[in-house]
Amino acid sequence: MSKLTITRDSLFSTFQIVKQNHGCAGVDRVTIEHYESNLDINLKIMQRDLADQTYFPLPLLKILVDKGNGEARALCVPAVRDRIVQTAVLHQVAPALEREFEDCSFAYRKGRSVKHAVFQVKEYYEQGYQWVVDADIDAFFDSVDHALLLSKMKKYVPVPDIQRLIELWLKAEIWDGKSLTVLQKGIPQGSPISPVLANLFLDELDEELLRKGYKYIRYADDFVILCKRSEDARHALHVSKEVLEKLLLKLDEEQILSFEDGFKFLGVTFVRSMIMVPFDRPKKEKKVLFYPKPLNIEKYLLERGGKIYNG
Repeated sequence: MSKLTITRDSLFSTFQIVKQNHGCAGVDRVTIEHYESNLDINLKIMQRDLADQTYFPLPLLKILVDKGNGEARALCVPAVRDRIVQTAVLHQVAPALEREFEDCSFAYRKGRSVKHAVFQVKEYYEQGYQWVVDADIDAFFDSVDHALLLSKMKKYVPVPDIQRLIELWLKAEIWDGKSLTVLQKGIPQGSPISPVLANLFLDELDEELLRKGYKYIRYADDFVILCKRSEDARHALHVSKEVLEKLLLKLDEEQILSFEDGFKFLGVTFVRSMIMVPFDRPKKEKKVLFYPKPLNIEKYLLERGGKIYNG
């Protein structure tokens, strides 16, 4: 892959993926249905803007949704047009990045799931790994350093056009209903490109723990390290802190315990040889707790000196 090549057909295909995800409108208030009503023209303009390098993303729409436990999670939602472009770029970069990822990483990857991660924990227990480092990274998605992430991305995606786009998406403006702010650090949750960037950023942690021979399972920013001795677990925790410090990250919660004590990972409780999974419940729609008032998109575009056609 020497340059960014996005055809009308690829944009059409990625629009279908965006449509299937049933996302909401972004700051421009353009719904998927509205965008589709003039799809040919919209995609033609998008392809032209990408080829001419005149494309720029609209601000992200910051909404709050219920995590399901009474707590709120901030999602930064791109406009439909930007979700289409991000998905198209993701399809170009994902194969190269996927080849670099380790088997211990289970989140946001095709053919991998929470269930696979749980079975891996069980397998290590049966091999005699009875001590556990249980940890998660403090505010990971809000804390990722952009310069470090871009340097990692450029190593595996040496395509200037793609590098420029990803930097635009990382340093996005965010509309919260009151003001526009520029993202100084972090990966915006809600963007199609964000999951693969998250795995890329933490690949260094994966590689170092595996290089030292630890049995290690990570799901996004939540991980466990399994050891045969408590002293090995303490050393593994020390190693993980050292790597995270280099990544300008730190742990939120950490504990060293055994399967005798029992612990919870990814919502599953492990006690000795038992694995206790919560009863399956129907998936609830993410309840939106806060939706900002509209951005004056006409005024915004006038100040940017550009215009966007969405039908």
